[in-house]
Amino acid sequence: MSELSRVASANFHARLLWAGSLVLVLLIALRAIAIAPDLMVLTVGSKIGALSTSSFEDIAVVLVVIFSFHMLLRALPDNTHKMLSVASTSILVFFAVAAFLNLTAVKMLNGPLTMEWVRYSDIANTDVILDSLLDLVSFGKVLAVVAIVAAVTFLAHLAATRSLPGFAPRVLISMAIAVMLLGAVLAETTFGVEPGKKRNAVLAFTQSLFSDGGQESLDRLAEVNGTLEKQVWPFDRVAGLDIPAKPKVPIKNVVLFAFESTPAKQSEGWGGTYPITPHLKSSLENALAFDRAYAHVPASNYFLVSAFGSMIPELSPISMTYTRPDLDFNALPEVLNDAGFRTGFFNSSDNRFQNTEAFAHASGFSTVRDYRDWQCETGVYEYTSISETYLNTSSDLCTVERIKEWVEEDKDAPFFVAFRTGMTHYPYFPGESPEDYGVEDETYNKYLNALRVGDLAFGKLLEYLDSTGIAEETLVVVLGDHGEAFGEHGTYVHAAGINEENVHIPLAFVNPQLFSGTRSNLIVGIKDIAPTVVQLLGIDAPLSWQGESIYAPSRYNGVMFFAPWNGFLIGYRHGDEKVIFNANSGHVEIYDLISDPNERVNLAANNKRLIPPAKAKLSQIVATQRAYTKALLSGESPQVKIDGNLETITIAASGTYYGELPKVWVKLDGEDIGGFTVSSALSNEHRAVPQEEVAAAVEKFVLTIEEEITCPKRLEVYFLNDNWAGEGSTGDTDLWIRSVYFGGSTYHNTSFHEITERVGHNSGDFYRYSRSGGAYVDLYLDEECLTEAVTVKTEIENTSSSDP
Repeated sequence: MSELSRVASANFHARLLWAGSLVLVLLIALRAIAIAPDLMVLTVGSKIGALSTSSFEDIAVVLVVIFSFHMLLRALPDNTHKMLSVASTSILVFFAVAAFLNLTAVKMLNGPLTMEWVRYSDIANTDVILDSLLDLVSFGKVLAVVAIVAAVTFLAHLAATRSLPGFAPRVLISMAIAVMLLGAVLAETTFGVEPGKKRNAVLAFTQSLFSDGGQESLDRLAEVNGTLEKQVWPFDRVAGLDIPAKPKVPIKNVVLFAFESTPAKQSEGWGGTYPITPHLKSSLENALAFDRAYAHVPASNYFLVSAFGSMIPELSPISMTYTRPDLDFNALPEVLNDAGFRTGFFNSSDNRFQNTEAFAHASGFSTVRDYRDWQCETGVYEYTSISETYLNTSSDLCTVERIKEWVEEDKDAPFFVAFRTGMTHYPYFPGESPEDYGVEDETYNKYLNALRVGDLAFGKLLEYLDSTGIAEETLVVVLGDHGEAFGEHGTYVHAAGINEENVHIPLAFVNPQLFSGTRSNLIVGIKDIAPTVVQLLGIDAPLSWQGESIYAPSRYNGVMFFAPWNGFLIGYRHGDEKVIFNANSGHVEIYDLISDPNERVNLAANNKRLIPPAKAKLSQIVATQRAYTKALLSGESPQVKIDGNLETITIAASGTYYGELPKVWVKLDGEDIGGFTVSSALSNEHRAVPQEEVAAAVEKFVLTIEEEITCPKRLEVYFLNDNWAGEGSTGDTDLWIRSVYFGGSTYHNTSFHEITERVGHNSGDFYRYSRSGGAYVDLYLDEECLTEAVTVKTEIENTSSSDP
């Protein structure tokens, strides 16, 4: 090798080392920026640990590039070295640029961009997350990318050609290796950093190209308890509401008004603090409102599947509006068509988005319209981002006018009309003359104004119903189709998480004859709307519907939700327990929504014993949902309703708790019936809870007797977990039972007798268990059973008297 060749080869090696070391420093710095909010609350030692674990993948991929090209430079002929040098520098610069752009993804999604997000975005037609990301790629960010490319390339070339000290890049690389090794040692420690924030952007996206959409992760989860075919939700059952008296004027019309991207926390009447939904708030005077209502998936077209199909969508990152657009699942519009209703679907946005138009027609809507079908003087707001989209939106006020015209076409015929607003979808169109609500985030201020316009549209629709004299005969269902995040848990928009801001929604049934401003703490999902509507109309619900009417005698006291694009997130609310599980990473979050409604304290972080039972429930949830969708999609028409002929026991219970909620077990004539957790119980850890508050928290739990027991005589109720904080403290877990209903009879507190000594006592209208143990109730016997009991007793006495 000539001297010139040796110098050139040395320069190429030096350029590789300098480029690699510069990129390593840059990647670690960018990773520190990405996790900065997490680092702020940590000690110095924990900061170092968090940064090392979060930088592990970044350092590893760069070291692989450096080592690989170093070996190639040694092994291949001199005439390839220049090409190898350019290739290695380009790859390293690509990693640096990807890491910089990943800051935008992490801000929006709490993780990197993956193929799941690309599939979700429907990028060929329209964009949800990707457009949000692209919209944030400002001119300044483009300049920053150019600067990164130029800086790494120029500095590496300059360092190599000027023969700057060769030990410097080696020291930087050695330090990076040390950081990586520390990260490997501490890999099992999270330091409170979300798993997605630790992923290398290029590696994560590449791996996602070969992803099965999280199905393998779900398989592992479903195998926790090995019940892939069992179709039973792992939630207690509670009694539904009492159905209203038959109205004087029959209900003949239904309006479903869906606020796009609207969580409960932004809505007046559900904790919203900005004066942007006054019409929604005032409508609650003639409404039944739900404080614990949920979207099953934080995505617009998954909402359509739940609202019209009364089902939780298939556990998949691709919407059923695409995969099953023509599925015959007895959708609500189809059921109402058969009952003689006119049906119409009106969308302020574009029905081509994620195949909405085809799905709405297949669901049975005879009229399907969007902003393209009318002129809108108030304005059509066009989306002008980089990608071609179907997110153009007309003013929601125009959509209301078109609905009114449609109703007037045949105003004497009963109708069902569904209206989904559009202005509150990202990028949020604030309408004419937007107001300043005093928030620092300009985007959030646009959202608040967009929601204000949507509420004005809702008000105009209610005004029309009232002015035309059909308000009394019209049931209005108003809700948010899903939530919207503004950085509460490190994410923005909606589909990146299943925290409360993503899935907790406003929901109310409005009608001046049926409702008078009451509220319910039933846990309900969007799938429960259709069966409730048809019950109020006096129409039978299809047996294949997964949802349960709010007036069902017995309902599950829980709801599931999922979001499969940021890792496969799946979770549930059972009573006031909220669980979020990332099936890809295994990360578990558990919250108590009574003491921690904003989900700030992950109970699983400091109490690992909570994780196995939570994962067992999740396993059963996955198994149940898969069994249902498998039957539905195979045409088996799954029947998911509880057999109405089965005998049930209804226990009205409340309580207080310290540490854990009261747990109950029930036996009938010595046979185990089952148990439940009193999720409505109130914490008295820091204060003595007045009896009137305990009474107000009563919930009716329903147990099904699946085995026939002839002439049952004794019901036993056991309190399982008395827990006391000690003398002088208020913390105490007590069970309060107001009544037991069984076999057509109600048993009150005076009917209880001790099994365990001093287990409880009468307290007002309650039998109050103050210690673990049991009490029993002697059951009334009907005439046939009484005759049998007397006969048996007489035979026994006669036998005894005849004994010598």
